[in-house]
Amino acid sequence: MLQRVFSVIVILTAFILLTAMGGTGGLEQLPRVDKNYFVIITDVSGTKIEGEKFSWEGRIYFAGNMGMAQVTIPFDKVKELMTTGERRDRFVRVTVRLVDGSETNFDIDAKSRCYGAAKFGNFILQLEEIKTIAFKR
Repeated sequence: MLQRVFSVIVILTAFILLTAMGGTGGLEQLPRVDKNYFVIITDVSGTKIEGEKFSWEGRIYFAGNMGMAQVTIPFDKVKELMTTGERRDRFVRVTVRLVDGSETNFDIDAKSRCYGAAKFGNFILQLEEIKTIAFKR
């Protein structure tokens, strides 16, 4: 009898622990940022998403590599980011059009992610899924 009770307890405990491990896989909460940025993102399939509370890996700047240098470009200076499709190892080449009219190129990790809120809910995209990010001013 004692062995049977013990077996039932073990099975119930295992069931509770295993079902608690699963998640929905969705984005439930956005990273908090100091400033609200509004964007229009076009993904590689041509779908456009208008969003706000935009961040890149939870930050309000793009970070990547320009040659041997590590660079950061604050969102306040960016008018538009465009991916060129050119890949180097795990990086994607991007062109950034700045607010002052100039452009610069650098490489960003293809698996890095952006987050934001749209009218329909929250969204997340990896750089390799993005064609353009236009900042609305």
